Amino acid sequence: MKLATSLASTALCLSLGIPNLSAAQSTPASLQADPAMEVVVVRGSRLPESVPGDVKPELVVGTFEIRTTGATTLPELLVTLLPQTQSGVRRGDNKPILLVNGRRIADFSEIRAIPVRAIRRVEVYPEDVALRYGFPADQKVVNLILFGKFSITGITGGIGQSADAERETYDLVLDSTKIDTNGRSVYSFDAQKASGVSEEDLGLSLSPGGIPSIRSILPETETYRFSGAIGRSVGRFGEQGYATLGVDAQSETSQSILSRVPNGAQLARDYEATKAKASLTLEGIVKDRRWNAIVSTYSEDEATRTDRADGRARDRTNQQLKGASFDGTLAGPVPGLPAGTGAFNLRTQASTEKLESDYQRGLQAGSEDIDRTKLETNGSLTIPLASRKTAGNLLGDVSITLNGALSSSSDFGGSSGWGTGLNWSPNSELQITTRYSTGEKLPTLEQLGGPQTNIPSASVYDARTGQSVRLDETRGGNGTLLPEQQRDFILGATFAPLQIEGLNLSLTYARNKTEDYIGSIGVNTRAAETAFSSRYQRNSAGTLIGQDTRALNLGDRETETLSFGLSYSRNFGQAPQFLRDIVAKVQKAQEENPDATTLPGGLPPGITPPPGFKPPPGGTPPDFNQLMQAAKIPGGRWNIGLNYAYTLDDTLILKNSGVKLDLLEGDALDTEMGHRHQLTLDGGLNYRGIGGRLAAVWKGESEIATGYGAERLFVDDQATLDLSLFASTDLMPQLNMAVPFLNGAQVRFEINNLTDSQRKVTNSAGLVPTAYQSGLLEPEGRSYKLSLKKQF
Repeated sequence: MKLATSLASTALCLSLGIPNLSAAQSTPASLQADPAMEVVVVRGSRLPESVPGDVKPELVVGTFEIRTTGATTLPELLVTLLPQTQSGVRRGDNKPILLVNGRRIADFSEIRAIPVRAIRRVEVYPEDVALRYGFPADQKVVNLILFGKFSITGITGGIGQSADAERETYDLVLDSTKIDTNGRSVYSFDAQKASGVSEEDLGLSLSPGGIPSIRSILPETETYRFSGAIGRSVGRFGEQGYATLGVDAQSETSQSILSRVPNGAQLARDYEATKAKASLTLEGIVKDRRWNAIVSTYSEDEATRTDRADGRARDRTNQQLKGASFDGTLAGPVPGLPAGTGAFNLRTQASTEKLESDYQRGLQAGSEDIDRTKLETNGSLTIPLASRKTAGNLLGDVSITLNGALSSSSDFGGSSGWGTGLNWSPNSELQITTRYSTGEKLPTLEQLGGPQTNIPSASVYDARTGQSVRLDETRGGNGTLLPEQQRDFILGATFAPLQIEGLNLSLTYARNKTEDYIGSIGVNTRAAETAFSSRYQRNSAGTLIGQDTRALNLGDRETETLSFGLSYSRNFGQAPQFLRDIVAKVQKAQEENPDATTLPGGLPPGITPPPGFKPPPGGTPPDFNQLMQAAKIPGGRWNIGLNYAYTLDDTLILKNSGVKLDLLEGDALDTEMGHRHQLTLDGGLNYRGIGGRLAAVWKGESEIATGYGAERLFVDDQATLDLSLFASTDLMPQLNMAVPFLNGAQVRFEINNLTDSQRKVTNSAGLVPTAYQSGLLEPEGRSYKLSLKKQF
């Protein structure tokens, strides 16, 4: 029986790429579904590694669904889940908070190399759960649940080529992951190289009919990065005591060509950056109270060197940022409340950082030394008001969440924030959340004290004269920046109908108000130039010769957004016939002799071990119980996820002039503003290891009224499609048996910007200003990439 089980289990393992979950066991009388064998689920049973408490995830992604995405790395998997993990609050970069087995991590670099095959399950939680981990309720929470035992080493190589710019890219990744009962270790080394793209390569010229410039649009770059993390169980820290040490180091160099001087020499700009970070995370559970402490230190050095046309010493800028921080949390249940058990969280953060910068530009020089120490304490309390478990309760589950924060910084003094939210789930299908919060966001030290950098010959459209010009652009820090004061209100609902398995719907209304909004000006409209006249330099003829694009407090901004999300997936087909035959024969033999540990005469009739038979990378075969579940695994799956955002209102009151701009009605200050519609889409199809994914991002049209006569800029809508086709042997057991070396291999072909979509900006005459030529806005255009991955 053991040999038969091993053969069938290995076939399953080859078909799903599932690592070892437990040693071989005798078969129980009744077969129970194993959570690791989840197919596509919207609602699932709670695992010990889930987020503590009664909160339910909006979406649960099981093992089979994860495998069929075709993703092999964690970043790739997160991209496929982007429509479902985008927050309706629309603050910041909108990225979710990541947890591993229900625990916080110090930094994404700690887990970025974890292969997808090590992930057992993914859970997506609403923004309100972020409060339980000490974060503002403006990001969703994604919990990654890993397999208990896993070991794999991988190598990935890729080569890419852009169609128009002929930019070549190369990358190599070496990674190793090991997980056991004592902890985990994750290592990764990345090397990337990309060639530069110049205006000459694309035949671009600032003046119609002019000679294309050799000026770089995209620099030539080289990047090297090493990330590693070691985690170990520590019994003295209490139940589930754990310690993790993480390191991340990277080096980047790039070179851009600026122009050619009369003697034929090229003027270049060189950039070098080195970054290093180390963190130690300690955590445990004592009397149902989970505690977590993260200590981090980091250092970043950046330098630029720019050739001068007059032949003098190169212009230079240097920047060094150093810092250290402590981040501690205490969270747990609050028992004894009338409607059930509540939850609390307390988080304290202390940090110190220092920025030293200097620049030399001809005869001009300057330096800046700024530092910041900051202390912040915040807490949240969730109180259940009603529960479906209570007899006669018609309201369902109702809870209220209260949170508050106090902070003090050496450069901006003290501040406070608070929030409150109501969560209502009348039944298992519907969840409704409403929340109001206030807070303060400080400008970063780089925004305040970054070295002043001059970008010579920058291409800019001067709306006042209606001409595209080359000028000196100033970038760097602005020491006069003030903190943003933020107020947010959200009302959201998620619906997962029981009648349609695999369907999940969400609807969110968000109103965001920001005082002293920090941004930059991309188009010199009359309103902007009047309010911030010191940012523009013109000669006696009125020609724009210099522009300062450093960040500044533009004014008070208010937005209202309605977001709709949908995810739907379906399975089709059956597991491979040979696997179903093995399962049927082994099950029949077991039924004839339920207590036997071996089969008389060896294997069931018709089954012989194939040559080169071995377990897949990552572990050994699962047990017979899991094998029985595998017979129900489908042959394929398709899914679709989308998020559509409709901006109802977007206004900005300029700080210096008090002029109110309607960014949706032509008063935008940049071509990225004023888009009323935005859609993110991801869909995929996979059948027995062969599949593809299509990702799309669409932005609606917008326009900019420059204020100079009737001159307007019209920005067309744009849809960008990315297609990836892949063949993964994880779901090809017969091929693995025939050619064992292919076990754990994947080939992927990607086409980014499939339709060669290019953002189009035209003026009132219907012409494209040369500063907005599509080659300058979208220099790569359509690009191709072929990558091969092998795991051992």
